[in-house]
Amino acid sequence: MFNKAKSRAAALQARTAELEAVVAAVQRSQAVIEFQLDGVIITANENFLSTMGYSLAEIQGRHHSMFVDPADAARPDYAQFWERLRGGEFFADAYRRVGAGGVEIWIQGAYNPVFDAAGKPYKVIKFATDITAVRRQQAAMDAARAEAEAIQAQVVASLAGSLGRLADGDLTARIEAAFPGQYDQIREDFNRSVDSLREAMSAIAGATQALQTGSAEIAGATGDLSRRTEQQAASLEETAAAMDEITATVRQSAEGARQAAVAASGARGDARRSAEVMAEAVVAMGEIEQSTGSVRQIIGVIDEIAFQTNLLALNAAVEAARVGDAGRGFAVVAQEVRALAQRSAQAAKEIKTLITASEQQVIRGVKLVTDTGDVLSGIVDKVADIDGLLETIARSAQEQATGLNEVNAAVNQMDRVTQQNAAMVEEATAATASMSSEARNLATLVGRFEIRGAVAQVRALAA
Repeated sequence: MFNKAKSRAAALQARTAELEAVVAAVQRSQAVIEFQLDGVIITANENFLSTMGYSLAEIQGRHHSMFVDPADAARPDYAQFWERLRGGEFFADAYRRVGAGGVEIWIQGAYNPVFDAAGKPYKVIKFATDITAVRRQQAAMDAARAEAEAIQAQVVASLAGSLGRLADGDLTARIEAAFPGQYDQIREDFNRSVDSLREAMSAIAGATQALQTGSAEIAGATGDLSRRTEQQAASLEETAAAMDEITATVRQSAEGARQAAVAASGARGDARRSAEVMAEAVVAMGEIEQSTGSVRQIIGVIDEIAFQTNLLALNAAVEAARVGDAGRGFAVVAQEVRALAQRSAQAAKEIKTLITASEQQVIRGVKLVTDTGDVLSGIVDKVADIDGLLETIARSAQEQATGLNEVNAAVNQMDRVTQQNAAMVEEATAATASMSSEARNLATLVGRFEIRGAVAQVRALAA
């Protein structure tokens, strides 16, 4: 029995020693303060006193509220806090406290109600760790973070405003106000980007203006060229048709000249033969003239015979009258012979007159035939000249026809080329119109940007 009691005593002593060692370790590492259930301070260890800056005499017997900000101590939840501790509740948290001289102190503490053997709390022990440095560091970090957030908000707001203006096409949206610290590099980069974009858009605006002006001029020029090319094509088409007609006409003229040369050659032969005939006619007319002279002589003889016959008939009538009735029949015959002789003489006279007239006509005919022969000789010479000229004309006409065929082929080739050129000009006109439309679209797009006045010209061009 005695041994068991001794063993329990030894065990209790060992347990007590262990607890004392734990308490000593807690006392060394923790700030410890004990309170009555109403919050009056019983005692505190050195760690707590050092943390709060008080001595034990300065705090012993005073209320816990001396460590709390008066505003917090006056709040209802502070009274409820102690009410709940008296009810045996446990609290652990980081608390803001006021040390000696009003110094702000942060502690990480745990309020632990202590229970008696009956299970009722009779005091409160608080174990705490000084986290003021951590809180101050955290506060500093929070302040730095808040400052950084404020700076970031300022930077973001400034960037957002400038980017909004930039999104609206205002390329003069530079950020003039400096940013704090390293954020100023963002401002400089943004301004450089805007400047580069503005310069690029200014160049594009200038190029767009030049492009639109040039495309308008090209469109006008190609339009004029298209109209002139169409007119030229129409003129060449008409020229080709006219050349075809001229070529056909010249070909017909060449054929006509050839036929005329052939006819002239035949005419020259006919004229030569006519000259020969006329020469024979002249000879015949000379012979007729000679025959006419012979006839005139014969008529003279006949006239002379009629005269002599008349004389003989007259003498016979005279002699018959002398004879009387016996010569009356003879006188009648003589009278008839005389009448016949007179008629023969009258006829011979008339024939002589006609022969004389015929002779005059023959002489005139001989002269005309002679003149005609001379004229025909001249005609033969002229026909020979005309034949040579017609041969020359035929050769020239043939050469002209050949040349006109070549010219016609060249004109037709020019017509085809001009038609192709007209088609190409139409394509160029369509391409120029498309380019002008694209230039207007580009001007419209560029006109959305504000580039220190340059946009006004571009917008005017786009309109």
